[in-house]
Amino acid sequence: MIDNYLLEYLVAFAQTGTIAGAAEQLNITQPTVSRGLKKLETLLDVKLFDRQPQKLSLTATGKFTAQRARILLQQQHDFKKAVQHFASKNDYLRIAGTIPGPLLLLENIIERLDNQLVIETKTILSNNIESLLHNHNYALIFSAHEIQNADIESRFIGMEKLAIKITKFNPLYHRATVNFNDLNGHEFVLSDNIGEWRKIIEQYISNAQFLYQAQPEALRELVRYSNFPIFKTNITNYLDERLAIVDRKRKFIPINDPHSAIELYATYLKNDRQKVTPLISEMTKILTQISD
Repeated sequence: MIDNYLLEYLVAFAQTGTIAGAAEQLNITQPTVSRGLKKLETLLDVKLFDRQPQKLSLTATGKFTAQRARILLQQQHDFKKAVQHFASKNDYLRIAGTIPGPLLLLENIIERLDNQLVIETKTILSNNIESLLHNHNYALIFSAHEIQNADIESRFIGMEKLAIKITKFNPLYHRATVNFNDLNGHEFVLSDNIGEWRKIIEQYISNAQFLYQAQPEALRELVRYSNFPIFKTNITNYLDERLAIVDRKRKFIPINDPHSAIELYATYLKNDRQKVTPLISEMTKILTQISD
């Protein structure tokens, strides 16, 4: 581990060209600079200096090392400033959703947003959105329900549309679309963290079997090695394409049913409007593209 002060000695020497100049720039004694440069050379185990009578100069390796030291010190300075900037702004958003799709999309597009922003997401139940916002548990909540009152407002951001993916062994494989009634009698493997979609599929596909999986890794293995049909949405299908996730044995088939699409709303305290608007705008832009 090389201490920063040794790098500072080297950078100062490279800038001034002399031990005396480096010492003056750093406001320390010349012997201190000299000892530090010798220590750095020993730690790196390379020759940094060409030592001639009455003259000390950098070797080619020394010049390269000084350049890299300057970059490293600047990066550390920028790192400190970024942390201090974040602490002063406190740009930390806790975001929830009663549907996982918008949260998955958000996690995938964070890099497009302000790089000072830190986001924590969680899927929640839909019966206490207003209290969670009023108590500042979350700054933003995605759901299928609109809320408009004196303190809270909702913005429509797009539609999430349900579909299935099935293998060639499924009798529905050659269909262009299906409806919920077509899915009765089938067995589906799916995550148990699907929020409001769970109530919809259990109500409108009441004679299907749903094999809920709590562990994402177990679900991925089942999907990979079985022929079970699975559910997808326009959001999760978009993310699969973006992340180059390919399921070659299953065909994507939209569900054409009045209850297979839900409206998505972003709900927040009006006082937080300015803070969440850039995020909502980016989400709306993508959902508009993939909802057509």
